[in-house]
Amino acid sequence: MDFVNDLENQVREYLEGDYEVSEVTDIPSVDNVSFKKKAKKLNLCAYSIDLRNSSDLLFKHLKQTSGKIHKAFLTVAAKVVQKYGGKIRSFQGDSILVFWSGVYKEQITDAVKAAMVTKWFLDIEFSKYFEKYEKLDFGIGIDLGEVYILRAGISRDANNNDLVFIGKCVNFAVAIANQARSPNHVEISKYAYENLLEEMIYDKNGNNMWRNGIVEWNGMKHETKITSYYLPL
Repeated sequence: MDFVNDLENQVREYLEGDYEVSEVTDIPSVDNVSFKKKAKKLNLCAYSIDLRNSSDLLFKHLKQTSGKIHKAFLTVAAKVVQKYGGKIRSFQGDSILVFWSGVYKEQITDAVKAAMVTKWFLDIEFSKYFEKYEKLDFGIGIDLGEVYILRAGISRDANNNDLVFIGKCVNFAVAIANQARSPNHVEISKYAYENLLEEMIYDKNGNNMWRNGIVEWNGMKHETKITSYYLPL
């Protein structure tokens, strides 16, 4: 009964009353967020990348081969977002969730640059390595907005707690990434598009690199912008 009572008390504590919310400017790490009834709030650019049909890899290839493909895919995705200033906050099997401080157009533009460079690596430059096993398909979704950050899990247990990012832009970026696929691997919200610098809207010939898209999410259709462009290094 001690276990039941302790857990009940913790649930009641978390659900009753208000949380202390503090506005911050930098994306926190796990150590910067308390387990207590406290939360951080800031505007973020959320970036999600997701490998298409990853479950099929387990049936088409040996587990070791599937592991190789996942590891190589995630390494490219992680290295590129870090190069452009993104803060990785979640690995989930075949996907990564990344954030930029969504305050300035430069940061949002950097997120889109990272997406287009990632497309170049995975779909063009390194495609020959992946195609020995499987032609990769993937989606990258980007949105921005206000996010609340909580620390959840089991306190004093480093392997069993993490940050939780709560905000429409997080869920919408994931929804976009789940839809985007070849040849339009990069898809962003209309709001993210409206906050881009012109260098990532128009190509060198002055042509708009984006066209209109639609994502069905939360029972509604939402306007997006999609592109098949990539950015070589």
